[in-house]
Amino acid sequence: MEKQILGYKGKYTIDMEGNVYSYTWNRKKKLKPQKASQSKKGYFQVRLFQPKGEGDVLGKLYYIHRLVWQTFKGNIPEGKQIDHIDSDTTNNNIDNLQVLTPRKNMDKFNLKKWGPTIRTRRDEFIELYEKLGSYQAVSDATGIAYQRIYRVIKDVIHYKDFETGKYKTRRYSNIDDKYTRGDRRKKK
Repeated sequence: MEKQILGYKGKYTIDMEGNVYSYTWNRKKKLKPQKASQSKKGYFQVRLFQPKGEGDVLGKLYYIHRLVWQTFKGNIPEGKQIDHIDSDTTNNNIDNLQVLTPRKNMDKFNLKKWGPTIRTRRDEFIELYEKLGSYQAVSDATGIAYQRIYRVIKDVIHYKDFETGKYKTRRYSNIDDKYTRGDRRKKK
């Protein structure tokens, strides 16, 4: 199923697979997508031109996955990004696209590239801690520094407050269990 790309007066259409067609010379011609040079993730783009006499001599580049989404699903919500579900940036089928926040999109990319983050292994660390009895023993078993094990289990982040120049601690998320309750550094 093809639909017209809005803003080009019937000059261009796009199908649900991401194929863009031009009707410039009164015949249907499939446009060859080009790899976006500014994108390190391998997105494809096409250049679309306004009709002659409307001042658009150089045309405008569009990412194909964004064109597919906007044509078949509507506008992309502000502050959101279009993600390829299977992480294949050449697969621009509408069924392979979804809207994500930039944070979730980056988390998905990092998970694919680097594997799970250390924070996602919290349950594994707690199980080892209950079995082995100390942060150092968990550290020795996993090869991860015991300070990091402690911070993940306690669900805290240590950071430097640049206004005061002092190091502070804050919660990473809102986990509430026996490991996050109470702090041995409480003032008496």
